Amino acid sequence: MRISKTLIYVLMLSFTFVQTAPAIAGMIGTDRFLTEQTIQQDRDNLRSLMNRDEVRTLLQHNGLTVEQAQERVEALTDSEVRQLAQNFEQLPAAGDAAVVLLVIALVVIILELAGITDIFTGL
Repeated sequence: MRISKTLIYVLMLSFTFVQTAPAIAGMIGTDRFLTEQTIQQDRDNLRSLMNRDEVRTLLQHNGLTVEQAQERVEALTDSEVRQLAQNFEQLPAAGDAAVVLLVIALVVIILELAGITDIFTGL
C-alpha cells in the first residue's frame, strides 16, 4: 500500500500549521484550595437552612419562596457567602444567654417577694 506524494505533502503542511496549546501544570496552594472548599461548604450550609421549618415560615412571611431564596444564595459572590456564613456562626443558637439568665432571676425574685418560695431563709 503506497501513499501518494500529494497526500504526504498535504499532511506535512497541515501538521506544520496546526496550533497546539502547551500543557501547563501548576501547583495549587493549600490556602486557595481550602478557601474554595470552605466557600462550597458555606454555600451548602446556606442551602440546607432552606429545609428548616422556621426558615420556610420566615421566608413566606417576607414574601419569598424557598426556590427564590435558593436562587439568591446561588447568585451571591464568594465574599458575600463568606460574610453571611461568618455572621450566621456568630449568632446565638438558642437566643441570648444573658436574657435567659435575667428572666430566670426575675422569676425567682418575683416568687420570693410574693411569698411562694423561701429561698433566702437558709442564708
